[in-house]
Amino acid sequence: MKVQVSANFKKHARKTIISIIVFAITYIILLILAIGITVGFTLLGVLIFASKPMFLTAVLCLGLFGSGLTILFFLLKFVFASTKVETGHLTQISERDEPQLFALIHEVVNEVHTSFPKKVFLSHDVNASVFYDSNFWSMFLPIRKNLQIGVGLVNSVTQQELKAILAHEFGHFSQKSMKVGSYVYHVNQIIYNMLYKNESLDNMFEKWGNISGYSAIFISLSVFIIQQIQNILKHLYTYVNLNYLALSREMEFHADEIAAHVAGSQALADSLLRLSFANHALNNVLTFYDGKFSENIRSSNIYPEHRYVMLMFAERNKYQMRDGFPQIELSTLKKYDKSKLNLENQWSSHPSDEDRVKALQKLNIVKQEIRNEPAIELLSNAAAVAHTISDKLFSGVQYEQNPSMLEIAAFRADFESKMNKYAFDQKFNDFYDYNHPVLKEGTPPFEKPIKQSFEELFDDSKVDTLYELNSLKNDQYVVESISKGELKLKTFDYDGTKYQPADAVELLQRIEHTIAATEQKITDYNQQIHAYFLLQADLQGKGKEFEQKYNDFATFDKNYGAGQARYNEMVENTEFIFETVPFAAIEARLSDLKRREDEFKKELASLLALPESHQGLDENLIRSLEKYVNNELVYFHVDHYDEENLQILFNAISSYKKLLDENHFTKKKCYLEFMLSLEENKE
Repeated sequence: MKVQVSANFKKHARKTIISIIVFAITYIILLILAIGITVGFTLLGVLIFASKPMFLTAVLCLGLFGSGLTILFFLLKFVFASTKVETGHLTQISERDEPQLFALIHEVVNEVHTSFPKKVFLSHDVNASVFYDSNFWSMFLPIRKNLQIGVGLVNSVTQQELKAILAHEFGHFSQKSMKVGSYVYHVNQIIYNMLYKNESLDNMFEKWGNISGYSAIFISLSVFIIQQIQNILKHLYTYVNLNYLALSREMEFHADEIAAHVAGSQALADSLLRLSFANHALNNVLTFYDGKFSENIRSSNIYPEHRYVMLMFAERNKYQMRDGFPQIELSTLKKYDKSKLNLENQWSSHPSDEDRVKALQKLNIVKQEIRNEPAIELLSNAAAVAHTISDKLFSGVQYEQNPSMLEIAAFRADFESKMNKYAFDQKFNDFYDYNHPVLKEGTPPFEKPIKQSFEELFDDSKVDTLYELNSLKNDQYVVESISKGELKLKTFDYDGTKYQPADAVELLQRIEHTIAATEQKITDYNQQIHAYFLLQADLQGKGKEFEQKYNDFATFDKNYGAGQARYNEMVENTEFIFETVPFAAIEARLSDLKRREDEFKKELASLLALPESHQGLDENLIRSLEKYVNNELVYFHVDHYDEENLQILFNAISSYKKLLDENHFTKKKCYLEFMLSLEENKE
């Protein structure tokens, strides 16, 4: 297969090659200078010793020689450095183990015209990648790549989609035109190692410093010269890396086109749009089991649970199903992201999913023979493989005793219960996920007759306004960074118009005006909704109960922001405990912390007094919190911390945040459920 590279690819490839040449020339100059310094320092040392042979001049001679040699070593050490990919968390499989999966890999390799992977591994996640151990000589010698396939990925796609994903991964290495990417990758690694991986050099300096006090002079000399070299390399790293990242984005488009020729545009586009959703579902399963560690409970097989959560989320989001998988449309991505700001992220290695899908749709390569069976069926014994991967995933968890296995039926009931506990009724159409049902202070009563129905009050247009506000605030933050010069750009687009950085201040004012208008629309929505339900409550003789429910939440919500700020303040004022700080400074900071604790303890005690607060807290934690609230704990004794009291303090801080959030959510949900009951009981 021969897929022509684009004009953009050629342009960025040329720029990248030039950046490599610039790096090579600069490096050679630095290397010649280092050799010159080494020779010069050595000759100077020999001359000094020859003119006056004695211990001091001998030390000076050796020190100068050592300094020159160290600088030379700094510039040459990358030749001996290698990058080895850790595979301990992976499970290697063979063709004998998985003949169907290997048959698909062979098929992709033959169509892409590349070599078969050296090894094939399975991981737990929603991902696939090609990787290899590399060193300096990797730029010149052919290296067979390894393939890693996530079982979470196989669990989330059809066989045709898996073929497209594998074709994309191998597409990166299938053509000579892609070799430039390998060169730049290694140049980047070389510079990065010189700048940030200097453990061997630091160890050398430490050993050298232990030999004699005189060594400090020569170490300082070496460090000074190496720092100047690093300053030059930092500029080179930025220059080479920016060119490489621009080329990398074009390489993604190129690999996508190869994958489209192999498996069709639709298969790759569908998988691209679904993978972040599938990853979100898997993360929810793993987070669920994070909460089960203390109960010594784990999963025997996370993948039926992963599929269940995917289908559950798809149903809640009203996604269409095809071939047993949720179909995520491009418009779905735009539903949540309504940003009008368009700027090329020069530090991104991948184009956006939206740009990739649009490019695939433009190619519109259609395959007649497609396999839409679940990819998980390619595994010879999917359940056994999934159990093995799950066992490896949980093997790193230190349980207090042998954990019990949660079966799928129990998982479903427990997971759904937790989801329902921390979710609002879907009849509200997600309107309250990012919006609190409170009136702004000083808002006059809504006196117009309410002509809208419940469904109209919570229709998609109202929810879209909330997403618009969120996107506007994100745009505001970015444009503000541009106006302050924190984000360096030549130009940027906003709402289809190109702007210079100098125009950012004026644009920022327009965005702020739009934010104010959008916030007013949401205020009006909340006012109309409040008036609608107040009327329903009055008609049902529940006006006082409605006001009580509203005030209970509104009062708590009013102080919620201050509570969040109080939590952040406590976190910030205890960060020094994890740092190396002089004893006197520790005492001073703890004294300052004590002054802040009085108010914090009062607020924590108030939260603990609420009837809902003790639910979900075990007895040991409750005793710890009560000890914190009712006692003056000492955290530091002369020269050491009191670890037990510090643990009580940290428990109190984290529990305060949890209690604050959960009480806020509970009161909000209680009020919303009462609103819903009024709607259900209206005549």
